[in-house]
Amino acid sequence: MNFFTDELKKITDRSEYIQNPKFVGQSCVFRLSDDVTGKLEFITGIVANHYNSLRLKLFNKSEGPIDTQLMGIGDIIGNKKIYSNIQSPYIWKDGNDIDWYGYKPTDSDYSAMSETVDDYLSCFAEQELSEDEELSISLT
Repeated sequence: MNFFTDELKKITDRSEYIQNPKFVGQSCVFRLSDDVTGKLEFITGIVANHYNSLRLKLFNKSEGPIDTQLMGIGDIIGNKKIYSNIQSPYIWKDGNDIDWYGYKPTDSDYSAMSETVDDYLSCFAEQELSEDEELSISLT
């Protein structure tokens, strides 16, 4: 594992929907259902080597891409005091050195990132029907 996958693991370990993720390169790949696979990764914005967003892609095995969602880290956990500025947190890659720039996310920050990912995934997860719903469907 590397820095990126270590950080993704802190998010996926808190997830209700991401089970048995595989960490490859700088990404996390997981199965949402029998037909839907997801990929979660940190990405850069305008500035190279400033990883300030999470990108979540969903794919259908037989039909291809379903959707892609970009989630700004600052949009999820808010702006933070980084040195003397208030700004959006990001991961900074400087040669072989990779770390959060001036701010280390807290447990509640990782939980917020996981909840945001789960909110999105809940729109695509197969919902289990309750016994009452199954009964009403079988009676109609």
